[in-house]
Amino acid sequence: MSYSPPTTLSSLTAHLLSTTHLTRPLSSHATHPSLTHQISSLLLHPSLEAALHILNADLPSAHFLVRHMQAPPAVEGMLLHSISHRCEGDFGNARAWASDVKDACEGWVPKHRGEKKLNDEVSKQILRAAEVDATLVEFVYRGDVEGLGKIIDDVENFRNRSLKEKSSASEEAIENRIREEMERIISWCAQKFGSESWPDASTAWVKDSEEIQKVSNNMVSGDGGWRKF
Repeated sequence: MSYSPPTTLSSLTAHLLSTTHLTRPLSSHATHPSLTHQISSLLLHPSLEAALHILNADLPSAHFLVRHMQAPPAVEGMLLHSISHRCEGDFGNARAWASDVKDACEGWVPKHRGEKKLNDEVSKQILRAAEVDATLVEFVYRGDVEGLGKIIDDVENFRNRSLKEKSSASEEAIENRIREEMERIISWCAQKFGSESWPDASTAWVKDSEEIQKVSNNMVSGDGGWRKF
């Protein structure tokens, strides 16, 4: 009888980082369908679970989770929401969420930069548990607060190229940046939330702002997005 090592956050992260391909348009199914249940069964913090689902190209599973984390202090869910839209090719929404998470990380109410600050309690919850003098965006993109937007631009530009214009070298360069991005998000979340199980995931949910709720309702029942729930 063959031995199968236990599935852990570390083992799943290492495996998925080595096999993920998020630069090109994704297929309609996960890269490793058998891992969807394994990821969910760990009962990780929803941000960690969503990140693993994205690495596995399982956007429906990831999107279900991030839709419960669309407002401060859940900046991790907001960032992953931007990335999930980027993966599915919805670059407009990817940029909208990127702008919102940058606002929140810098202490502003999303969409009200320069007008309305987040309250002190929410701002404290946004910060990392460990002592690091950086916001989530600064940490993930190594101090380049425009890094998220640059990857969105580069993925969109790559996908819009003709087959003859696409080189394996340029694709691999973007893919390596995405792998580092996801690895650093997982590192941040593991240090902030821990890698133990969260039996009650609802403790991580946040209430949407009125503006975000209107956008979400339009995406579900209107014409604000291609995915229908």
